[in-house]
Amino acid sequence: MIWDAYAKWREMAPAVEAPRTTLEAKIDLVADKQSIVEMVNEYAFACDSRSWDVLERLYDENIERTMAGTLAEHVKGRENLINLHKNPALPRAEGVEIEKRDFTKIKGLEIRHLIGTLMTRVADDNKKAWALCHYQMALVGQEDDAWISGLHEGTYLFSFAKTDTWRFTEHLIWTNNAANPMFGIPKKKAAA
Repeated sequence: MIWDAYAKWREMAPAVEAPRTTLEAKIDLVADKQSIVEMVNEYAFACDSRSWDVLERLYDENIERTMAGTLAEHVKGRENLINLHKNPALPRAEGVEIEKRDFTKIKGLEIRHLIGTLMTRVADDNKKAWALCHYQMALVGQEDDAWISGLHEGTYLFSFAKTDTWRFTEHLIWTNNAANPMFGIPKKKAAA
């Protein structure tokens, strides 16, 4: 799965950024790369704290998200994507046999995105950019008065465009979300 993400990264992002030769161009590149890193981190905090208004600001109106791995989902449009953040559908990929957990039974659900191994590239024209990173998502809460927790990993490949400001335009996500016990309960196999 990770190989797919890195291969897509190599297809989409420049292998090496064009050298910026003037001081102003060098400063612009550093500022753009810092903006991208900040956006990735703010995306994580906004999702975890359910601050949907922040995503309104970060997302382009025509953003697209595609999830692969143990999930299979494609969504277009800022409003549609934010609605899926609020009420995740999390459709399982073909062959993934997991019973979805009822989140209404979990009290005090907390989510933490842990993002690392972040790489960024900015296009030569400073109008497009990409970020590739690994993530873990940790969840904890109480169900039937017992603490439960779970963790899953994946890789994000984000695309950005800059008009007046940088905005996310695409999320490609390779995830093993369905393996997280907080998101699903493995179905019992019938006795042989």
